[in-house]
Parts: sequence; C-alpha cells; structure tokens
Amino acid sequence: MDRLVPPETWFSHRVAAVLGTGIALPGPAVATERLLDQAGLEGRQRSLAKTVADRLGIRTRHVGRSWSARIDALCEGADNPTLAARAIGAALNDAGLQVSDLGYLIGHTATPAQPLPGNITFVADRLGYRGPHVELRQACTGFANALMIAMGLLSAPNARPVAIVGSETGSVFLDLTALADEAGQIVNLVQMGDGAGAIVLGPPAPGADRLSAAWFGSIGLDRSPGLQMRNGGSAAPGNNSRGPLGFEHDFSAVLRGGAELFEAGIAAAMSQGLALGDVDWIIPHQASGKVGTLLARHLGQPEERFFVNADRLGNTGSAAIWIALAELRARGLPRGTRTLALGAEATKYMFGGFVHESA
Repeated sequence: MDRLVPPETWFSHRVAAVLGTGIALPGPAVATERLLDQAGLEGRQRSLAKTVADRLGIRTRHVGRSWSARIDALCEGADNPTLAARAIGAALNDAGLQVSDLGYLIGHTATPAQPLPGNITFVADRLGYRGPHVELRQACTGFANALMIAMGLLSAPNARPVAIVGSETGSVFLDLTALADEAGQIVNLVQMGDGAGAIVLGPPAPGADRLSAAWFGSIGLDRSPGLQMRNGGSAAPGNNSRGPLGFEHDFSAVLRGGAELFEAGIAAAMSQGLALGDVDWIIPHQASGKVGTLLARHLGQPEERFFVNADRLGNTGSAAIWIALAELRARGLPRGTRTLALGAEATKYMFGGFVHESA
C-alpha cells in the first residue's frame, strides 16, 4: 500500500540523549466491576459499560477521582500537577539528576488543574523548580510537539537537560448524572485512566539511550473535532455550568480517522528511511487494550512486536506514550533495541512519533 506523508509534516532531524524516564499513577489499579460500583451504575447502563470495557480490552485503570459527588474532585495527591511532579521526580531519579540540573520544563495535558495559570506552573511549585517552563494544551500527541520544542532547546550551546511530562486526570471530567443518557460518557468512564509519564532529555552523549527522527503533523484542516472538551478545569468542580462537562465524542469520525492517522505516522517514519521490519518494538497510541492486535492485522506485522498497556492502564491520553516508553525501558532493553512510537490524536486529527534506540 502507498503511504504518503502529509506535506506539512514537521521533522526534527536532531538526536537527543534519553537520560531518564518516570511514571506516576494514582493509587492501585481499579478493575471494571469496582469502577462501576464507584460510579453507581446499575441495570442496563452497567451491562453496557461491561460490554464496552470488554470490547475495548480494558480490564483495569488507575483513577484519581474521589467518587464523593456527581461532579467530583481528585483525591489528595492525585491532582494533575502532583502526578506530573512525581513522574518528573522519578525520571530525574532514573537519570541521577536533581531538579536544579534542569534547564527547561515542558508540560502537556488536556485536563489541567485550572485554565490559568498553566498546569506546569503548579508542577514547578511542587518540584521547587525555579527555571523556565512552557505548557501545551494537547492530548495524545502532546509528546510530539513537546519533542519539537525540546530538540530545538537542546541544540543551543551548553544546553542543560530538558524535562517533558504528559499528565492526565480525566476521571473528574465526567458528570455521573449524564451516564444514563449519554452512551459516550460510559465509554469515557471505562476507557480512560489517570496518570503521568515523564522523560528527561539531554544533548547527545556516548553510552546513553537516544531519541531521533521525531515528527509531528496534522490532517485535521476544516474537519470537525472527533473528540472535544469545551469547559472546565479538573481542580474546580462545578465551574462548568456554561456547557456540557466532559469529553464529547464523534465515534464514527474517530473510527474513520484512526487508520488515517496511523498511516500518516508510518509514512513519516518510512520517509526517514525506517521500515516497520527494522524496529523491535512499536508503541501505538493506547486507545484500547486491543490496539496492538488491530494494528498487527492492518499492517501485516507480528502482534508480539506491539507494546500495549491500555489493558492495564486504560487510555492515559497525553501521558500514554511516555508511560509506555518508561515501562519498556524499565525492562532493561538490550543494546541496539529500536522502538518506534506512533502517536495519534482524534481531537483535530494529529499524528506524531519518534524512534528510540537503547544504548
């Protein structure tokens, strides 16, 4: 099949050293039955939720919500900035670095604690970080745009390490009273998971893992969003009276756009001289626990080559790619192992990716 790279795709041809990666999850894993108990689902809605979870292949997820009200708050220590700070702390520990060693901090999230000031300012507070920072309001491909910025920053002479963190607390963007009337909200309930993933990057260095061949693009011009959230902040329950609370799906558009986005990402990788058969692992966006099976069939690749954690963690949105990479690295990958990340975001149909090589 011919795979054409969208002409506006942006590529970074620089290389960065991967100094450390880290993960933060709120509390223990929550099985679907327990989740439905917490949400108070019964009868037809409960049966529908169980069917959806099974079709998505999601058995557990981590949820920071306290389940004390229909429009709820997050449990202590499970707010978005705290999870992000914990993930960065874990990545710094993996790198053997201190917060003071960082030169720049980049965050990306679709579920900030509040609209202004940015979520990343509160992350900096929790870390005791005094340096410059920036935030992207982006979901599943926030990692790719963050990489575009980080690669540029690391090209400066004497550049200091850059930390990137993706964090989501989407569980509180759900009005429990909507579950009886909106099947899409039931999908959100069982599909999504809270969490944060972080990476610390530095200029290329001998003996370090590295990221290369990063890209970001969009095929969403003049297309209606496949997924959107029009109101709110995760730390302020009840501030959403001007519109619907939570994520709104156009499921048919998302389904049509998913294959296009992965094809665009693969075309971008191939344009950099990388064939699918050249990599040891493929990390797709964690849309479901069955995404590896579906992509293996679509692409004609062995299923065991796809790394999927959505069956355990759900769809963690902006955090998903960094969490997956951190889990893979924690396994102790053999030298020369190559991993291809393929991000896809249905909000306005964006795609992005990179290649990771272990040292």
